[in-house]
Amino acid sequence: MSDRSARAERAARRCLHAGFWIPLAICTWLALSPSPPQPTFRISDVVLHALAFSYLTFALGLAYPNARRLTLAGWLIAYGVLIEVVQSFESARSAELKDLLVDGVGIGIGLLLLKVLGDWSRRIVRSLMTASIR
Repeated sequence: MSDRSARAERAARRCLHAGFWIPLAICTWLALSPSPPQPTFRISDVVLHALAFSYLTFALGLAYPNARRLTLAGWLIAYGVLIEVVQSFESARSAELKDLLVDGVGIGIGLLLLKVLGDWSRRIVRSLMTASIR
């Protein structure tokens, strides 16, 4: 592997990791904040959970391609449970079983997207990094 392609591979890996960890931090802050910012337009809580967990599952799979799908799902279910447990201690928030069920649906969608688009997405990121490194 040439120095240029090795640098591109490292840059792609960093981008994929950031594409998971930064949104995870934002989701965590939004989920645990006693009064999260109000969105500009209304979106159902169910839709937000499904979208967030679909994206996080997809991004986690891209960032850690050698992880088994069941492991990815397990980590994200554990994350969803942790959020609900912490929210149960916050007076302005409430823990809901419905949220965990929707998280599970989102994880399933994310795994499906990962299966269909995962390799292609990784190739696109690598191509972009290769093109940006001179």
